[in-house]
Amino acid sequence: MGDGAVVEAKRRAGSSVWPWAILLLTVLPAIWHVVYFPNELDPEFPKVDRPTFSKMPPPAYRLAEPGDTLDRVAMYMAAAGVAISLVGLIRSRRETTLWPTSLVLCLAALWHASTPGPTFDGWHGLGFRAIFDGNTPAWERVLIALGAFGAATVVALNLRAWFKSSRSNGETWVSSNRGLLLAAFVLVAARQFEIPGVEPVGYWPRWAQIWGLLAFDLALFRSLGMQGFPRFRARMGWTTLAAGAWLVLVVVGVKVSWFHRPLERLHEVEPGKVYISAMPTYPGLQVAQSRHQFKTIINLFPEDTDQRSSRLPDEHRFVRENGIKYIEASASDNHSDEFLDLCLATVQDPANLPVLIHCHGCMDRSPGWMGVYRFIVQGRPLDSILKEIEAHRGYRPKASITLLFNRVLEARAPERYQADPTAALLQKNAHGIKITPYVPPKARKLTQAGEPPVRP
Repeated sequence: MGDGAVVEAKRRAGSSVWPWAILLLTVLPAIWHVVYFPNELDPEFPKVDRPTFSKMPPPAYRLAEPGDTLDRVAMYMAAAGVAISLVGLIRSRRETTLWPTSLVLCLAALWHASTPGPTFDGWHGLGFRAIFDGNTPAWERVLIALGAFGAATVVALNLRAWFKSSRSNGETWVSSNRGLLLAAFVLVAARQFEIPGVEPVGYWPRWAQIWGLLAFDLALFRSLGMQGFPRFRARMGWTTLAAGAWLVLVVVGVKVSWFHRPLERLHEVEPGKVYISAMPTYPGLQVAQSRHQFKTIINLFPEDTDQRSSRLPDEHRFVRENGIKYIEASASDNHSDEFLDLCLATVQDPANLPVLIHCHGCMDRSPGWMGVYRFIVQGRPLDSILKEIEAHRGYRPKASITLLFNRVLEARAPERYQADPTAALLQKNAHGIKITPYVPPKARKLTQAGEPPVRP
């Protein structure tokens, strides 16, 4: 074998190895998030111990939530596939059926990643599963079904044309990327199934979708390289086109996924009755209100401070326009018990339901309030409550949650709190911290729409 043949053999070997190296590297963060338990101190209360109650690290549960980080990464991967396919389609001038097929497949994957299910609040969603959901309006089911049928038809016709064709370009692409294509098919198919008994639910199927789309993108990228880009200016032009197309597709995908979560960090506490979220936007409230018809909104964040949200005026305008009862927290700690009991009484009155409870980020106050509601009203054990907070927050609860539970739960449900084994652990974890005693609340009433917000 001559030197030229040796060099060519090494080049081909390197060309076939680097995509798999990239694919394997992306496995590392997936493994890291299920083996590494963050254990940093809370700088506000460094003496409070905060064990992890979940079976796996909390960040893994957060990543597995529908519509969040992993689904977004899959959206980026699918958009990249569409962008590459567009460049290949324009350059090939329909000389091969590869690019139309990959374009349709990546568009379908982009829609799937942008319409994750199940939805948080029972809404039917816009994904292909909505076709089989009897709660989905008939016209939406028809449109989604037509879209799925159209995509399948285009792919089938192009594959049929490819099998009848002897064009070497397509055959070369398949033969040189056979392993990547097989991996992509298997991994994307695995996204549709859950592994029984494996936590976090949805984590590994979502990673499978990311890996499958990445494998497909790498195969497309290698095929695009086969066409050659002889001039630097041409390469830059096509790169700019692909980057622009990717950005547009991502923006569209985010807009579509927004309908699945119009309220940031929306979490269903009790179906049809109680929900928590981050500080809502006006458009988000409009969409959420059309689905849930909230009768009451409780803002847990003390807006009479320097940290007042810029979205607050829009929220006040929304509750006035829709005749919604509204409660707003005060900055005074002296009224914390009174405010908490007002909120608990509000959500137990059927006349006020459904109710939306929010703070600014839905990371501390809202999940903490949810834990109080779970224990006092629903009677759930503290162990499961803390696991739910960890999963929603993506991290262990702040030390202030331990202190909050120690102070308010025993005063309102003493027998259950003393019998709960996790309660004893929380008390032990807060050793050396002085807890403000319980103050019996005064009776308060809700504000009506158009009146100033209630502040105990």
